[in-house]
Amino acid sequence: MWRRRPRADTPLRTGEEGDGALRIHGSAARHRRVGRLLRANEDQTRPNARLQFRLLAGAAATEQNHLNVPFVKPTNMKTAFSSPGNWPIFEDRGPIDRSPQDKSSKVLIMGSGDPNPNPYRYGPALAVAVIVNDYPYFIDTGEGWRRALGKSVQSQDAIDLYTVMDTANMKYMFLTHLHEDHMVGLPSFIYNPYKFSSNLPQADKKVYGPAGVDDMMAHINAAWRIDRNELMQGSTVAPADGSTAVGIPVWPHVDVDGRRIFEDDNVLVEAFPTKHGFLENTHAYRFTTKPDNRVLVFGGDGRYSERLVSAAKNADILFIEGITRKKIKYAPWGGDSEKMKVAVIGAYHMFPSDMKKVQDESGVNSIVMVNAQNYNSPEDFDRLSVFQEMIDEGVTNILQASDGDLY
Repeated sequence: MWRRRPRADTPLRTGEEGDGALRIHGSAARHRRVGRLLRANEDQTRPNARLQFRLLAGAAATEQNHLNVPFVKPTNMKTAFSSPGNWPIFEDRGPIDRSPQDKSSKVLIMGSGDPNPNPYRYGPALAVAVIVNDYPYFIDTGEGWRRALGKSVQSQDAIDLYTVMDTANMKYMFLTHLHEDHMVGLPSFIYNPYKFSSNLPQADKKVYGPAGVDDMMAHINAAWRIDRNELMQGSTVAPADGSTAVGIPVWPHVDVDGRRIFEDDNVLVEAFPTKHGFLENTHAYRFTTKPDNRVLVFGGDGRYSERLVSAAKNADILFIEGITRKKIKYAPWGGDSEKMKVAVIGAYHMFPSDMKKVQDESGVNSIVMVNAQNYNSPEDFDRLSVFQEMIDEGVTNILQASDGDLY
């Protein structure tokens, strides 16, 4: 069994695990705090101590790996499962609450994975929930979406996520683009709440997305017709409420100034076109939260574009993906040479130089890198290396997310 050596007590990297909270990578202060909490577990007058200890232990680096599960180092590094980005030993922190304490709206990171089969990160997509007045609005639905929601609900106590994620609130989904990895969780979004909470109030789902989302939702509804009808007409005789979803296409000719596509008492949502590979229609969504006037932008996947800059103009936070440039030769896709990989992958994803341009031209206050395509050799792999590339490029006020984080 192969294990990484524990890290020394090194200073916190700018912008990453801190905000004055925990020092994640093996600090003496963290060990003392965990020790105090462990001793407090013996004190029955402090029933929350055990929970707090577990949360701290999850947030701390361990000598073995994130979950202390068995791990066998692969000998064949050319398979889809071999990338060190999938190894549990590099998943060395738990969820963090980074949300502003003076703001009522929250952004919950549900899935921070990429398309690689990492069993320790859900996604792979920009799977997030904007929570305003205890009501959620979801952006993208990657692999394991409902399990990601279940994990996130148990990870934070800043708000009552158990109540926020009630089945009656599962209604609005916004898809940035129609790649499989950002929408494969749609059947789970629609049918799992309906099937396994059929005795609770249900909401009919509305899925906003690029042109073609209406046809896609019609096909999903048809594909699960037998499953749905059995529940309605079998032993449970469940009502039809909440059993299907409607796809609402964003007008394909959205200009650089964006278009208002949704508004209620909590949020105003505007769509902006973006560039992601050769898809004709992809969108960033700009949420303005009405109770506390936060501007939160969700860019999905994509490279630099003037329209993404417009979407992020003077926003509080841009949630976006990022990818390594320095280590792109290790990417398992995109071509046979580094030059070809730069051209192909750069048409789809955000290199550090692109991120710098977006930040400089938009004036966005901060950036949260929701997923990072981090390619490297096992010997040199570091979970934060893409994050460090961004800093080296001059990107400021940037954070790297993990599943269950709050912003």
